[in-house]
Formats: sequence, C-alpha cells, structure tokens
Amino acid sequence: MKIKDLGDVIAERRFKFESKLKSEIIVAIGKPMPFPDSDDYYVPYQIKGIGDEQIKFAGGIDAVQCLQLVMKIIGSELWVINEPLTEKIIWDGDENGSLGFPD
Repeated sequence: MKIKDLGDVIAERRFKFESKLKSEIIVAIGKPMPFPDSDDYYVPYQIKGIGDEQIKFAGGIDAVQCLQLVMKIIGSELWVINEPLTEKIIWDGDENGSLGFPD
C-alpha cells in the first residue's frame, strides 16, 4: 500500500544533532486508520530531515496494536540511522543516548 500523506498528525518528536549546527530531524506519527479493504488498522509515520523521508506505516489488528508496533519500528529505524553517524542525533528528553523509542 502506498500512502501519500500522514493525515492528522497525532504526535511529533524533534531531534537535533549533537553540535546543533545541522538541521532538525522530526518524527511524525499519523492517526491510526482502518485499511481500505480490511478490518485491520495502520498508522502512518514519517522521519523528516534525514534519509528518504518516505511516508511508511505499521499495521495491526486494531489501532492500539499498530501504535505499539510503530513505536518499535521507529525506534529501529532511528537506531539504524544513528549508529553509523559520527555526530549522533539526540533529543531534549534524554541524557543517556536513548532516542526515546523502544529498541
């Protein structure tokens, strides 16, 4: 399934680089929606400011499950993005190097 926009954004988290000289990275999560041809749900998300910025989604049996899964997926994607960087991305809510999403 190809998603063209996030729809209603229900949550955002802003990240910056350690030096604060580079641009901001924003994770945006859309509102859970039912799949057009199923009773299951999906939640769109986008990581802006680094990478391909493609809108992606996580699916689940209901809205709660897809929200739980999208948090894990975003956490994994951020780890993959951050791991090879010499200048790490950080957010204001953590002092230990965590990006604030489940590993």
